[in-house]
Amino acid sequence: MTAETFTIAFPPGVTVGKWTRAFAERHADVALEVVRTSVADQQGLLDEAHVDMAFVRLPIDTRGLHVIPLYSENVVVTLHEEHLLTLEKTIVLADLAEEKVLAGEPDEATLRAVASGTGIAIMPQSIAKALRRKDVVAMLIEDAEPSRVALAWRDDATDPLIDEFVGIVRGRGANSSRTPEVAAAEAAAAVAARAARNAAAAKAAKDAKAARAAKGGAKTPMRTSSQRRQGKKPGRRR
Repeated sequence: MTAETFTIAFPPGVTVGKWTRAFAERHADVALEVVRTSVADQQGLLDEAHVDMAFVRLPIDTRGLHVIPLYSENVVVTLHEEHLLTLEKTIVLADLAEEKVLAGEPDEATLRAVASGTGIAIMPQSIAKALRRKDVVAMLIEDAEPSRVALAWRDDATDPLIDEFVGIVRGRGANSSRTPEVAAAEAAAAVAARAARNAAAAKAAKDAKAARAAKGGAKTPMRTSSQRRQGKKPGRRR
């Protein structure tokens, strides 16, 4: 990696196009590299700094990493189209206890094996959709833990483009994209400006109240008690 290159990895089933396109539009001068990785390799790519950031499937060893959870998705079981379990309305993990579950990360070879009747395979729903075959049925496992996707990077990384990409993923607009330091400074300035406006408004209200009181007091002179008893107006001589 060089200062002009920014590398992002992603595992199967995770769609990153909307975020990488936004990044490329804002940083046309940066060579953006988007590489596909396996779940087995995602940890090593981050730990050994082969990529700047990576979309990962959890769990992952978070030591030395910043990890932001993004979303979860359902887990399904893929079965041969004539498998008896396809007759069930719902599937739970207990239904699969006697089945041969194919090991390894799901790929096209996995679904070919499922289609041949070799066994069944459990995988995130997005991967099953990407690999779908007409002779394989994917069914939701009702009680399976969902597959969780996160964004991760090394906690010793200092590239400002990392904060930029995090902002894009979080939905921050191009005009508001900034580093945490700048964001903090802007927030402090906004608080100070708001306090100054409030203080000015309070002083103006106080001055206006004092002016009204002074004006009201000058309209009619106070009458003495003797004048009130005699029914005489103040200021008139006998």
